[in-house]
Amino acid sequence: MKSHKGFIKFFIIFLLILLILGGIFYFWSKERNKKVEIKLGNSYLQVEIANTITKRERGLSLRKSLPENEGMLFIFKDSKTRSFWMKNMEFSIDIIWIDENLKVVGIERNISPATFPDKFESPKPVKYVLEVNANWAEKNKIKVGDKLDFLGKKYEAK
Repeated sequence: MKSHKGFIKFFIIFLLILLILGGIFYFWSKERNKKVEIKLGNSYLQVEIANTITKRERGLSLRKSLPENEGMLFIFKDSKTRSFWMKNMEFSIDIIWIDENLKVVGIERNISPATFPDKFESPKPVKYVLEVNANWAEKNKIKVGDKLDFLGKKYEAK
């Protein structure tokens, strides 16, 4: 009888640990893939924020696709000329270069994964880079001079 009670106690503790770990993993993964809404020009989209070295290095690589009206916003600590390439990309994108004043300073359109290892460079120093599905900029009439607006919290590089 005593060993039976010990087993039940062990089982309950084991279940509690699993629930705690599951909760931690759930909130970690939810925060990791959290999307925020931004406005660019007259268009709204949901973006993942890439404001750490790890997130910026990974970017959209190894993903099969990107949902419509979603993107990834890369945020850097400072403004400088930036280079991006299509390493490990599996779909075409537009790259939108945005300066520290939140103004679009350039757009690279319909960049194919086949362009790797070519690099695409911002025309001016930028603090933000937005990657979206190919042709998104054209469909949404995004142009140089358009403004990026954070709808809610403004994010900074970490």
